[in-house]
Amino acid sequence: MTLWWSAALIAAGATVGVGLAGSALGAWREERAGRVYELTPRYLRVAGRALVAALALVAAAVGGVVAAFGDGGRGPAPAVAAVAAAGRVPAPAAARPDSDRAHKAAPAPLTLVGQPQGGRLYQGTVPGVAGQVRIWVPSQYAAHTAATSAALQAVVVRAPEGELAEVWEGLAGAVVAGHANPFVAVAPADPCAVAADDAALRRAVAAQFRVASRPRSWAELGVDAGSACAVSAELAHPDAYAGAAALGGALPHPAAGGPSGVRLLLAQAHRDTAAQAEAGRLRAALQGVPDTAVRLSSVVRDATAGRERFRLVRLAADYVTEEFAAAARR
Repeated sequence: MTLWWSAALIAAGATVGVGLAGSALGAWREERAGRVYELTPRYLRVAGRALVAALALVAAAVGGVVAAFGDGGRGPAPAVAAVAAAGRVPAPAAARPDSDRAHKAAPAPLTLVGQPQGGRLYQGTVPGVAGQVRIWVPSQYAAHTAATSAALQAVVVRAPEGELAEVWEGLAGAVVAGHANPFVAVAPADPCAVAADDAALRRAVAAQFRVASRPRSWAELGVDAGSACAVSAELAHPDAYAGAAALGGALPHPAAGGPSGVRLLLAQAHRDTAAQAEAGRLRAALQGVPDTAVRLSSVVRDATAGRERFRLVRLAADYVTEEFAAAARR
């Protein structure tokens, strides 16, 4: 029994410890990345993950000692078991039925198709807009609408269907981290199908959800193939949006000059040098345009492209939150 318990403790402690250490490193890089546009880093969650990782690795080390010297078959000591439990990552809570009237049924002709990240995902058509749309309502929506009469802000998400899971995760994660407001996210099935100013889309969504339809209460978020369309919408109608964030992908190459008041975040993963070059060209083309601010970021790194996309979406949510606040003062 000693060897069995020791082997289990070593495996569990090492697995959890290495995983949380990697998570802590990624969180640290993400907080540093926020300084690109003057967000205050919050290192408390980084320290928490690092501490739990250290506890788990200590548990693995204790397991190794027990395996080497034995304990008479009595199994791991209570203190060791407590350390192992402290390093265990809790499973996500099961989704609870929502009794709020806003969520009893999908607004017709929309259909509830899932509950990613604790929110609600609807799909269908909305009046005056061609094609299918997906509308993701965050988990905070019901409580917000019950507690205040203020409408939520919203983002038009222009992203390939296969990348939307990281978008929902990134938007929800930014709220949990305390950096961003909860947004209603509206994703056309064809990222570039909706007209540039999205006026009909804003009106239709605001008629069915507690979302503002007025100018600058919406923003654009483009991911990879949808980035060019998100930027084009902001360039064409900067008065309609608080700003736009483009995460990787090709970008439009406008002639020098353009309308004033453009707000852009062009963020790419550290490894995506081609997208970084695209961002540099666009920023150069917009230099000198009055009241225009283009921010660049290329510091996000992670083990896979999917995890980098998740972290980029979190940065975009932080940025959009700041721009919504700035637009309210303008």
